[in-house]
Amino acid sequence: MNLLFSFILLTLVVALICFYPLLRQFKGKDEQNRDELNKALYFSRLQEIEQDNAQGLVENVGVLKQELQKNLLDDVPQQEEKSQQEEKAYGKVWFACGLLTIGIIAGTSYFMVGAWQAESMLTQTYEKLPYFYDRIKEENTHPLSDEEMQQFSTALRIDLQKNPTDAKKWWLLGQIGMNLGNARLAFDSYQKANQLDPENVQYKLGYARVLMFSEDATDKLKGGDLLREVIRQDHSNIEALSLLAFRYFETEDYKMAAVTWAMMLRLMPKDDERIPLIEKSIRAARDALETQQQEKSKRITPDKN
Repeated sequence: MNLLFSFILLTLVVALICFYPLLRQFKGKDEQNRDELNKALYFSRLQEIEQDNAQGLVENVGVLKQELQKNLLDDVPQQEEKSQQEEKAYGKVWFACGLLTIGIIAGTSYFMVGAWQAESMLTQTYEKLPYFYDRIKEENTHPLSDEEMQQFSTALRIDLQKNPTDAKKWWLLGQIGMNLGNARLAFDSYQKANQLDPENVQYKLGYARVLMFSEDATDKLKGGDLLREVIRQDHSNIEALSLLAFRYFETEDYKMAAVTWAMMLRLMPKDDERIPLIEKSIRAARDALETQQQEKSKRITPDKN
């Protein structure tokens, strides 16, 4: 209803902007032409009276001139009133026709490709939100398709417009953004969840994860700080330790990378499938550390030659 009202109001505004100046312009031109014609008739008649007076054909020239002036003044209001009535009637008809034309064109365009279709689709998607909540409970056995993920994302964003302080829903939207490969959606959603509930380890970890994958060095630093906060709150958080170890390795702090991965090994079950990969990462960090120390030693030790 609000959208329809806005559409009607916009049409009226457009009509006024388009047609009103033209009406004013026509009116001004007609009044100018009429005044010029009256002045021409007046001076023409005045010249005839002066010529007749010069030939001695008329008497009381002053009286004739006064009558001419009086007739001119009497004619102007009558002509103006008549012209104004005609212009007013013509203007109303012309304006109504123009407004109707714009209304038909705009209405046709609106109902063919207008936002009402999108609004209807958004409403239908939002009404499916309870269905999506039930579906994610089956995510392990019956994953959502990309189309369902997109619809879930849309429905959740509509819901968050109405309830913008629900941190859990923001975090869930961030999860959906990650699954869809939408980095911006994930970043904004995790950030909002962390702002609303900064002590929640899960929200903080989600935000730190997207910061660590950012190309901005400032984001990476902030992500590293958040990971350390998570580890201080939960020393056994495997995911936080893994991300922090990769961060250390990326910044060539190989010693801390190896130590962090070693901490992960002590916390993981012996049958964990990730153990071989972590052991390989520890060896890579130690090898890199050894190479780094050798290069550093060469720079410090002067050449005997």
